[in-house]
Amino acid sequence: MLLKRLVFFGGKGGVGKSTLSCAVALELSKREKTLLVSIDPAHSLSGIFLVEVGDQIKRLKDQLFAIEMRAEALVEDYAEKVLSTLTELLPTVRSGIKEYAKHIKHSPTAQETAILDKILDYCEEFPYVVVDSAPTGQMLRLFETLHMVSGWFNFLSQVAKERHRVERFMGREDKLPKLIEERKEKLQNLANILRERTTVFAVANEEPLSLQEAQDIRNKLKDIEVQLVINRWHSVECDCIKIPEIEKPYGFEALERLSIKPILDYLLR
Repeated sequence: MLLKRLVFFGGKGGVGKSTLSCAVALELSKREKTLLVSIDPAHSLSGIFLVEVGDQIKRLKDQLFAIEMRAEALVEDYAEKVLSTLTELLPTVRSGIKEYAKHIKHSPTAQETAILDKILDYCEEFPYVVVDSAPTGQMLRLFETLHMVSGWFNFLSQVAKERHRVERFMGREDKLPKLIEERKEKLQNLANILRERTTVFAVANEEPLSLQEAQDIRNKLKDIEVQLVINRWHSVECDCIKIPEIEKPYGFEALERLSIKPILDYLLR
């Protein structure tokens, strides 16, 4: 796996996490190939870089690539992938599988599952993946989804083992257990990345509510490295990284004026 670090920027809407994610990705790309991924429904990468990004991976500069994910399209692709795989394994119940695929698209964790699946793919291709996350509640749900889906696949694995015994007794080949184990392994790989190679920067301003949300991220993500960042810092004292404010941080040259060295030092230590 190429990945050296998976980096998330999260926090309350409007604190400047998108600007910081752009500036950090730009600096990391001077070292190695870097992908900046926006999973915020209200994408702002294009407005910050002053370059159209879009929903396909695009080279912005030298080793810097970016994409603004469209969650609906990801869910469609993910559901189609599930439909195709299950249809191949269980061709006699194709109509039932199609109905199941419809439910996948509208399930409570469909977007989060599809996003996690895609991020793991990107971790295979880029040394640095920087994620401009959705506001706090949605970002926390993304991480919670991994635990929920892992539990579901553990249950499916037990069911598949029982089914395999019946199929083997009947003299029939059964590929379903292998498929489920492959999916479990992929989830475990992602869990390992989150535990061992991931940093979440919980971004806040000096405004109390944003500080509280940043602390909530730190308190709830117990198994992941979380570091508090105060953006547009003026005077508040805290055990955190402090990033002073600059005017109009838009475009490549302006982003390079941001004093993000403390963030880079923390990441590359």
